[in-house]
Amino acid sequence: MTPLQRAQAFVFGPVAAGRLVAFRSLFAATLLYYVVFRWRFAAEWLTPVGYHPSGGASAGFQQAVPLLSEAALPWFGVVYFAAIVALIVGWRPRLAIWPVLLGTAYVTGADRLAAFTINKIFLGGLLILALAPPIVTDAEGRATIRSAWPLRVLQFTLIVQLFGAGVCKVRYGDWLAHSDTLWHQVQLNFMTDSAAWMVRTLPMSVWAGLQHLALAFELASPLLFTVRRLRPLGYAMGFGMFLTIAVTMRELVFFALQMCAFFVLFVDEARLHRLRRAFSRD
Repeated sequence: MTPLQRAQAFVFGPVAAGRLVAFRSLFAATLLYYVVFRWRFAAEWLTPVGYHPSGGASAGFQQAVPLLSEAALPWFGVVYFAAIVALIVGWRPRLAIWPVLLGTAYVTGADRLAAFTINKIFLGGLLILALAPPIVTDAEGRATIRSAWPLRVLQFTLIVQLFGAGVCKVRYGDWLAHSDTLWHQVQLNFMTDSAAWMVRTLPMSVWAGLQHLALAFELASPLLFTVRRLRPLGYAMGFGMFLTIAVTMRELVFFALQMCAFFVLFVDEARLHRLRRAFSRD
């Protein structure tokens, strides 16, 4: 087999789909947590009760999206939440994915100026899952997909996200020029009570270490996730970085959980299968 044929088989050939199935559930669970938190403001976000800038006032960025009536809002919520739960538990996922995708697109479009970056990541991930070929399961519970491209695109997405963030920190930020950059950043808009305690208590050397560990993880992510023997180190550094984000930066916990869901895409398929069988026996 030539290198080109191997590359084509890697991207488009059949592959075990256990990682994709696990990611679908974790990704949807993260979305559910995020939506439940934001639903407190659903009327302001999705109905005329709230403030919605026009396209002219936002230089064309916020285009008109039909808003829900207050009476229709609960029905939208029932369908949207039910579809997300169905996706989490794997009940008719090829059907459930579409109301989740369309609902997320509508929620994002209703107020694009206020939507977080994770809304776009959810939309991209859900679109890939929606367009993925069917997943079939054999008698032993092993899931297979006839083309690996959805798995590879999602894996590539995580690596690009992390590596790109590291490059931006080096090229456009001051993460190498100063050792107190992270110390300053945790004191901005998303600062938590835990971050306030850490700022008062931890010496600057600890903050400098966390800062450079995070940068090293992002810049080394292509190797940490593509080289099998380095993946345990990548998981440890990644979970450590996103745990720090979740503890110190209010509401960025959703982004941290979203990114951690991508880690399962690199877990060994045989290990996932053993875990599923162990849980099914229990």
